[in-house]
Amino acid sequence: AAQMSMSGQYRLLRSALLLLGDGGLRREEVAHATRDKLKPIPGMPDLWELAVLGKRNKWRTIFLPLRAIVALQAHWKDREQDFEFGAAPIPLISPLVVPATSSSRNKHKQERQSLPRETKGFSPDGLYQVIKTSLTRIADDECLLLDNEERKQLRFVGPHAFRHTFGTQAAANEVPLDVLQRILGHASL
Repeated sequence: AAQMSMSGQYRLLRSALLLLGDGGLRREEVAHATRDKLKPIPGMPDLWELAVLGKRNKWRTIFLPLRAIVALQAHWKDREQDFEFGAAPIPLISPLVVPATSSSRNKHKQERQSLPRETKGFSPDGLYQVIKTSLTRIADDECLLLDNEERKQLRFVGPHAFRHTFGTQAAANEVPLDVLQRILGHASL
């Protein structure tokens, strides 16, 4: 069985959740987001922009705070990849370890369990499974000071809830609805 650092797995989870929750992305958009589409905004050191291909093959730009970038940088360090070289279409989120199944090895074009420098990212369903599994692990960790309701929520929540949280918080902070519609990539208000 493939082994990995749990701290590395949690850094992967943090990166994915921040893309979902701070960017309002769908899991498909996170799974297909690449480094070449992520750029710092000149004159605004704490804000980056990411071009994402959403539903109906429409491109849009979302904005990410520095904490999401720092999380991605840590995830890339775990992957032994150079985050600073931003010209390559390398997935922003990628597995740290490939399971020892033939389908996984074929997808990632390798025979070994450790990943090559350039690797394919997650499928949307694969990303969903990583997020759900990680949140369940957190809920089941008795060392964490969580009450029963918090544990129940962690076991129940899925990736799309973080996108909903983004939208709810943006609306509560009085982001104009037409702007929020464009950020979320909704066809109608």
